[in-house]
Amino acid sequence: MAKIILVNPPIPGKNPSLRIPCLGLGYLAAALRQAGLDPRIIDSPALGLDHGAAARQIAGLKPDMVGITATTPLSDSAYRLAKALRPHTRWLILGGAHPSAVGRRIFAQCPELDYGFRGEAEESFPAFAKTLLDGKPGPLPPGIISAERDSPPASIADPEKLPFPAWDLMPMGRYRHPVFPGERLATLLSSRGCPYQCIFCDKSVCGSKYRPRSPESVLAEIAALNSKHGATAFMFYDDLFSSDRARVIELCRLIISRGLKIRWKCECRANTVDDELLAWMKQAGCVQIAFGIETAHQRGLDWLRKGLKVEQVQEAVAKTKKAGIKVLGYLMLGIPGEDYDEELQTVEFAIALGLDYAQFASLSPFPGTPLYDLAQEKGWYREGPGPAPEEYGDTRPLLITDYWTAERLRRIMSQAYRRFYFRPGYLLKTALRPSGFLDLARSGLRLLGWLFAQLRA
Repeated sequence: MAKIILVNPPIPGKNPSLRIPCLGLGYLAAALRQAGLDPRIIDSPALGLDHGAAARQIAGLKPDMVGITATTPLSDSAYRLAKALRPHTRWLILGGAHPSAVGRRIFAQCPELDYGFRGEAEESFPAFAKTLLDGKPGPLPPGIISAERDSPPASIADPEKLPFPAWDLMPMGRYRHPVFPGERLATLLSSRGCPYQCIFCDKSVCGSKYRPRSPESVLAEIAALNSKHGATAFMFYDDLFSSDRARVIELCRLIISRGLKIRWKCECRANTVDDELLAWMKQAGCVQIAFGIETAHQRGLDWLRKGLKVEQVQEAVAKTKKAGIKVLGYLMLGIPGEDYDEELQTVEFAIALGLDYAQFASLSPFPGTPLYDLAQEKGWYREGPGPAPEEYGDTRPLLITDYWTAERLRRIMSQAYRRFYFRPGYLLKTALRPSGFLDLARSGLRLLGWLFAQLRA
């Protein structure tokens, strides 16, 4: 039987503290297998493979087809791997967020590719793969792009009908997350799509239409992961987990009634949580919620088209902490119209909220976002090394304005992490938590190393 290898490319020069299962490859492998094909998954970051080792391992399997997934920061890594594999396979195909956003530009960047895929691949790609492997290619289905032909992204009308990801093809024992030290980790998508219109959000894969799975389907997947693969820690990767309040409460009821002893985290919007919902989530094992806080300033939230009020953020964080659930805040630096002092106020806002964790990022104009189009129009688009710790890839899109230079972004990022994480009270509180001292040692040393590097830059 023809062999199809699905690859998550290496992260050059990095040993990331997070190793997260690649859901896209898991779903696609399950769909290919359902179509009677023979997929394998090579998750290079999880396996600790560099480009040479990944290429040797894949070539040794003598694949007929190689599909590589790529985000924009890791597109160069994917191209490098594709070039190395060109002599070793009949068909090279690139999928994921990057080709979904940029379309046919991938062929100028990497002529070794035969095809690309835009959007959600589980329905249209397996049949196309069979036609290629049988030597009978016909009209290109939705989502497939070539050097001569573009296509709008393909979409899945009902994710409920998809098979569960092919977890047995993934190195489950290799995944890790600092929130769940020592636990077997899995990721889940209980819904797809987000109807909100944030200026920095790329929707080229899952789109704007919200498509939920039933609570019963999600519970069945959790139970299977728990019983068959020993997973006790779960990360919901929904764009908006809490969009349907009743659905989340029913899922929590099912987890509790099933007696599943699991811990999980998710991402919510501040305007979609309330005391009752949070109480159910806590009882069902939720230990952390991530909120897109972005900025302390209403003017900045409005510029980002966030559709939130600062007061809603404050209320959501307070209610979540009252429910006994830890809070991770995502915050943006380098927002046009905000100056250095105002963004220091955002750092102080994060501290005043009592966030358990804060992730500061530079506002990035990724392809496929309204921000990308604006940056191109105004001449703000640049590419360069990312200013935050745990950046993946050698470069990322940067928003460089007359005010927010690369150097100013680097300085505000360094100051933000230093102010938030190296407060004496925060260090003491973290060290006193169960396993907190070890967690602090691991993450603190990594962050210190990054801060020292910033000082030398």
